[in-house]
Amino acid sequence: MLDPRRLLVLRAVVRAGSMSGAAAALGYTPSAVSQQVGALEREVATPLLVRHSRGVLPTEAGALLVGHADVVAGRLERAREEVADLTALRSGRLRLSAFASAGARLLPGAIGVFRRRHPGVRLSLELREPEDSPDLVREGELDLAITFGYVPGPEPDTEGLTSTWLLDDVVNVALPPGHPALEDAGARPTDEIDVGTLRDAAWIRDSGQVCREQLVEMCGAAGFTPNIAFDSDDFPMVSGLVESGVGVALVPDLAVHQMGRRVVLRRLRPRVVRRIRALTPRQPSPATTAMLEVLTSRRGA
Repeated sequence: MLDPRRLLVLRAVVRAGSMSGAAAALGYTPSAVSQQVGALEREVATPLLVRHSRGVLPTEAGALLVGHADVVAGRLERAREEVADLTALRSGRLRLSAFASAGARLLPGAIGVFRRRHPGVRLSLELREPEDSPDLVREGELDLAITFGYVPGPEPDTEGLTSTWLLDDVVNVALPPGHPALEDAGARPTDEIDVGTLRDAAWIRDSGQVCREQLVEMCGAAGFTPNIAFDSDDFPMVSGLVESGVGVALVPDLAVHQMGRRVVLRRLRPRVVRRIRALTPRQPSPATTAMLEVLTSRRGA
């Protein structure tokens, strides 16, 4: 394979018409330029320049190689421009993922801000469960994933990634009007429901793995195993089932707006929280860093 650096030196010599002129243009010594051209001539086993009293002219082979060097120089310049555009966020791509309630509540506003600031960056968004996201970021399939883990609960898998806290999303229990647990808790909307009073309840469980495990752990800590009536991660459906008296469900603050007016929402005791994080590679792209800045600046929004 021909050394592209030597091709560019030959191109500079032919454009300048002399070794000394090329040396001045490249910031080399004339001796270094002569050595590069000599090495290239040995590579192709043919003379590339004809020396005369006023400088040098290319041979037929030299002119041929200069034509290819022009292409190489053009591609290198284009590469420099593209990297500059990428770094300055005039181009590039950003692949995002989020779980459903974050995709509905957290990302639309952040994406709007990002788009106004960086209209040349291509954005994509897909819904992913928290347990799926870390591997996709590690494998380079995603640039930024919004995920969560429960507190109390095991820490999510973030090995090899950067985890940035975004917010703590408090989890409520949704009950139908007149549920027996409400009598024990009190009538005020601020009254908490003790998890232990829900041991006889039928549960409408979120179908995601992390949520399923959290419900079992929460109930187990209160001394019982939850009776699962339905699985659903569609909160409007969950709302309808709760209103119909089918069961109770866990509903985080980010999804409260999807509950019907007749659903009664109370905080749990002990309190349960979804800790929402953004997962990014250890060496994020400029677009990833810019989106992370938007998300962290909107924590109180």
